[in-house]
Amino acid sequence: MKKNKKGSVTLYITFFISAIIIILITGVIAPMGVRFNTEMYKAGERIILQSNTSISSIQDAEVKASVQGNLAEAVSASETNIEVSSDLFQYSWIFVLVLTGIILYLLTRTLVQYSGGGIA
Repeated sequence: MKKNKKGSVTLYITFFISAIIIILITGVIAPMGVRFNTEMYKAGERIILQSNTSISSIQDAEVKASVQGNLAEAVSASETNIEVSSDLFQYSWIFVLVLTGIILYLLTRTLVQYSGGGIA
């Protein structure tokens, strides 16, 4: 009796493609994101310092506070982007470990289901 394993093969291929994508994102793109965000922050820091002197010359206190608040939010967003990218890079091994566990679970389940519990 021939058993149809097309669904299992499709799952394996899907998980291997997912593993490759996760490894590329966490091993290549996340470190590049950290570097890019850091370089942009360094480049923008000079502009921010110059704009602080320009902002201090604004006479209207409400507008001045609004502009300073927007500037502070921009700096905070840059710092958050750097932290998220570095955390993604730092903890990427967890994603790979979970994906490997799922693949091994499906493999053992398929082996038990199709070959009666032994490795065939």
